[in-house]
Formats: sequence, structure tokens, C-alpha cells
Amino acid sequence: MGFAVWKLGGSLLDLPDLAERINQLHAEQSPALPVVIIPGGGVFADAVRTMDQRHDLKPLHSNHLALQSMQISADLTAMLLVNLTAMVGSDWHEKMLRTWKKESRPSSIQVWNVIPTWYERNRELEKRFGETPVDWSFTSDSLAAIFAAHWGADCFTLIKSVDRPGNASWEECAQLGIVDGYFPTIASHLNRIEWVNLRAQ
Repeated sequence: MGFAVWKLGGSLLDLPDLAERINQLHAEQSPALPVVIIPGGGVFADAVRTMDQRHDLKPLHSNHLALQSMQISADLTAMLLVNLTAMVGSDWHEKMLRTWKKESRPSSIQVWNVIPTWYERNRELEKRFGETPVDWSFTSDSLAAIFAAHWGADCFTLIKSVDRPGNASWEECAQLGIVDGYFPTIASHLNRIEWVNLRAQ
């Protein structure tokens, strides 16, 4: 048994039928695997970007606010998916991961708020995967990917509003702005990466 991690693009939170699309994708892509969804900040992160530009915030401060935006998105996504709760806490996460790795469990979807764990385990994760930038070149794409690599996910799926251009490398995708600048660095640590344009589904 294993599990998958989906990084849900925050821009998709405006889809009125988001829950239906996610459930359909789950049925088509990973019918036998539990799925952890880590949502991006979306409009909440955009608001932080706007305030950063307006007030020239210190990088540490804008980074902190951007991480908070991911927590709001996690709560919202969980509410949209049949009133789930965004699961928080590294101990609980680790317990679920051990269960999935050892036992065969019914396929399910969970939304995880990983930000408290990021603050708690940041040094440990950077020791393993390298120092992460404290600026806008490091966003929810890379943060979710780091957790997927750390947990040993069978598959990491980027769920986006756009297609991946042809056979574009991750470096080229970063240059195009459809993944963040740090993502090519962490991509090599992932077992398998898939890309889905959910807006086109």
C-alpha cells in the first residue's frame, strides 16, 4: 500500500464545482491510493504579494504571511470537500503515513494543513533537502514537494490551471512561471511527478 500527494493550485479555488472535479480526478487517477491534498495560497497569497509590493515587507515577514495563506486555503478546501477538516499536526500525519505504508486501506482524500509542521520541522527538512529561499522563488509548489519527498509518496501530482508545455523541463517551467524557481531543485527527490490541468477537465 502507498499514498499520493496532490498539490492543489490555489487559483483553482474559484471553481464552483471544485469538489466534484477533485473527486472525479481521484476516481480516475488514484483509485487505490489514499491522497493527501496540500492547497496553495491562491487569492490569499495574492493579497500578501500585493501588500508586499505596497509596503516593501521584509522577506521573512512576507514569507510568514504567505505560509498563513496556505492554512486558510487548506481550511477552505477541506470545507468544500464534504465538510472535511484540514488535518494538522506532525504526529498525526506521521501516524497516518505509517498506517498507509503498512496496511491496505480504502482509498480516501484528506486535506492536510502542513504549515505548523513546516515551522516545527524546517531545520530537519532543510538538512535533508537543502536550504530553502525566504522569498517568492519558494512557494507552495516546492513546499508541498518537499513534504511528498520527505514522506516517500508514491506519486506527487501538480494540479494546475494550465497545461505543462510539451516536454518542457522543470527549469523551463520555472522560467515560464508555472512552477516556482526552487521546484527544479526538489523535483529530483520525488519518486514520480504528474501534472493535471484541472481547469480543463
